This record gives sequence, structure tokens and C-alpha cells, in this order.
Amino acid sequence: MEIVEKTEKKPTNNRKLIGGIIVGVALVLFVAIGSLFIEKIPNGYVGVVYSPNGGVQDETLGQGWHIVGLFDKVTRYPVRMQTVEYDNIQVATSDGKNITMDFAYNYSIQPDKVVALFNKFGPVEVGEIESTYLRTRLWDAGRKAIAKYSVIDTYGQKSAAAGLEIQKIFFEDVGELGFVIDDLTLGVPKPDKATQEAIDARVRASQELERKQTELKIAEAEAKKKVIEAQATADYNKIIRESMTPEVIQYMWIQKWDGQMPKATGTGNLIQIPIGDDPVKANQ
Repeated sequence: MEIVEKTEKKPTNNRKLIGGIIVGVALVLFVAIGSLFIEKIPNGYVGVVYSPNGGVQDETLGQGWHIVGLFDKVTRYPVRMQTVEYDNIQVATSDGKNITMDFAYNYSIQPDKVVALFNKFGPVEVGEIESTYLRTRLWDAGRKAIAKYSVIDTYGQKSAAAGLEIQKIFFEDVGELGFVIDDLTLGVPKPDKATQEAIDARVRASQELERKQTELKIAEAEAKKKVIEAQATADYNKIIRESMTPEVIQYMWIQKWDGQMPKATGTGNLIQIPIGDDPVKANQ
């Protein structure tokens, strides 16, 4: 009896197992086939749809999930700010020195220009555009702008002005395609050995010149100080001379008199009044 019961349960279990397999396979096929018709556009991107039958669609795809054709190709473009860095781009300065610089900038793409951008570059990822077209255009902008500055300028305060000049040229070059360039910065220049030696020599010469100019300014200031002091002394002596009238001299003598009568010499009204060690003449 037990053997009969086991024989009856086997078909039921098999049917459940087969049914489960069929449902699982159907679900996998549904997801796989469904994924062929569904496209997700991340936040900050738009998608351009290319259909083999109808070509590029004018209407772009915004953020979210979208149903597309089986053979449609969707290319994503960033419309929010992206940061790009390029290392070791070589440019030449106005004084003929070769330097290598790192560049960094932010960019975004105008949403209404992404279809035109697709028509120019085709269905390529934006990262490829960054590493090829944009890098080349930035190098050209850097070459044109840095050529206006000396190698010393690129190390000093003018480096910021050079960065703005590069950004301006770069934006004017790629802006028509929809690229918006912002916050371009330059890394510290990395010159070759010969250029570094020339820079060091110019820095030393500049420092020596500044030292001599400082010493000259100090000497000029000291000379002016002496002239002013001499003039002040001369003016003081002139005032003293002009103020030393006989009455003043007599008053000064009286102030110093010790109470003893002076010894008179000579005749008439002229007497010798000793003031200190020097005799001074005064009228009686």
C-alpha cells in the first residue's frame, strides 16, 4: 500500500517542478526582452535617440525610464556640470620656452544642442569626445593664449589672466556646439631642464635688481633726511643770529650776573662787560 502511494505522488511533484521552471524561464525572457525596449536616462543627462528607420529623433529623452524601439540607439549627454582634467599638455611661451602644464575645467552641454552634437560626432560616448576633440581644442586654446605670456608670467600673478584667456578662446571655439566652459584652471608649469635653468637665472637677476633698487631708495631717503636736517639747522641758526640784538645780549648778561660789578676799562661811555670768558661790548 505504501508503494502505491509513492507512485501516485511523483507525477504531481514533477508537474510543479516543470511549472516552476517554465514560469522562471518566462520571467527571465520577459525581463530580457523588456530590457531591449526600455532605456534609463540618469539624472543630469539627456538622451538622443537614433533609429535605423527614421534617423535621429528631434525629441530627446529626459531623466527616467523610457520605452524605445528594439533597434534604437540612445546616446547620453551631460547637461549638468562635469569636471575634466588633462595632464602634461605642452605649450610655448612668448620668450620661446617650452613648458608642460596640467589643465582642469568644468563644462556642461546645452540641452537644445545635443541633437546637433550627435549629428556631428555620431553615436559616441561623451567621454570619447572629452579625450579627443575637446582635448585638442583646449591644447590649441592654450597654445594661442600662453604664447602671449613669458615663462615668468606663467608662474606669477599673470597665470590667472592666462587661464581666463585660455577659457575665453576655448569657449569661443566649442561654444557653438553647445559646450559651456567654466572655471578653467592651470597647474604649475613644468619646464624642461634648459627652461628651468633660464628661469632660475632670471629669478636671481630679478632678486638682485630688487635688492639694488631697495638700497638705492634707502640711500635717497637718507640723503633727503640729511638735507632736511641741514636746512633745519641753518634756519635755526639764522633765527638765533637775527634775534641776538644788543638788548637781548644785555638781558642774557644780567641773567648770568653774579652780583659783582664788572671792571671797566677804556675811556668814555664804552665799557667791557665780561660774559663768561669772552668780553662783550655794551653801551652805558
